[in-house]
Amino acid sequence: MDTDDPQLPQGALRLHLRTPTLPPATATNTLILGGSRLVVIEPATPHAGDRARLDDALAALAAEGRSVEAILLTHHHADHIGYAEPLAQRLGVPIIAHADTMDRVAFAVDETWEDGQRLDLGEGFVVEAVHTPGHAPGHLVYYEHKTRLAYAGDMVAGQGTILIDPEDGGDMSQYLDSLRRLGALGAHALVPSHGDVLDDPLGVTEHYIAHRLAREAKVVDALADGPLPMDDLLARVYADTPTMLWPLARRVLRAHLNKLEAEASVVCKDGVVRNTLSPV
Repeated sequence: MDTDDPQLPQGALRLHLRTPTLPPATATNTLILGGSRLVVIEPATPHAGDRARLDDALAALAAEGRSVEAILLTHHHADHIGYAEPLAQRLGVPIIAHADTMDRVAFAVDETWEDGQRLDLGEGFVVEAVHTPGHAPGHLVYYEHKTRLAYAGDMVAGQGTILIDPEDGGDMSQYLDSLRRLGALGAHALVPSHGDVLDDPLGVTEHYIAHRLAREAKVVDALADGPLPMDDLLARVYADTPTMLWPLARRVLRAHLNKLEAEASVVCKDGVVRNTLSPV
């Protein structure tokens, strides 16, 4: 159980539990936050052994007189929700998520939170929802004011990368705006859903923004000499990416193109992409 993270302040416990997530990640962080009253963020594992690890941790906290008040979900993807419903039923506590997440899961969400809603846990612990769409429409970051710790979900990753998939509600413009907002929170550290704690929130978010904009610039540069079929554009823009990952890269490329189309920078028609300065 990862409860001795030097970056984690008192009142925060992190468990790295196995989930069916995208490689190279193999697990999702579950975060327990608070003092006498607690929240469990992202109880995601479907595996019995890992569920037992979380159960044991919560039982130890209960033996200290500490109780869980709610389960918080960042978004709807399968590697983020695997233990939410059974755990909520066992503990008799509500599941909290954004309304767009509620619409995408197969179980009941008891409370829907919008941007800025808070839960006061007492003893100075206050958890605030920050709506950060882009990876998923209902994505919420949870910022705890006393510890200045933010559970960042799939906004950033300590391991692997973040997929922006338009076929699943992904939106590149929203994602970049949400990264800027995450960086401006003033958090002391970020707990991503996958990988280690990140102790330079502003630096991390600026790096992610720069990476996405650099990829966008590759799109624009590739089209400078004229229109390209989608497959050719993919090969040029993701020449630095193993071809086995191109099916995922194609989805992200589509997200970049949607953003550029909305900005009237490119036109996509019949599988061919051109910039707005290219002849029809």
